[in-house]
Amino acid sequence: MGNGIQIRVDKSLQEILADIQGRMANDIKKRYGLDKITIYGTAASKIAAAKISGKKIINFKIEKVGLNKGVLKLL
Repeated sequence: MGNGIQIRVDKSLQEILADIQGRMANDIKKRYGLDKITIYGTAASKIAAAKISGKKIINFKIEKVGLNKGVLKLL
């Protein structure tokens, strides 16, 4: 997991981060044929920060925890 700090954010930002997390999970499930993918911690905010800073590539790995299940880990 990433390093985290506590901050206060508007509810709309919380909803946007949840949306980013959901979209990424759905995309990964389709691409890799998984039934379930888990995204822990600060992954959604890392993805948002990368997009805002103009990064085109986000390095990640999927740790398989079952036949059709995995955990997303950002590198």
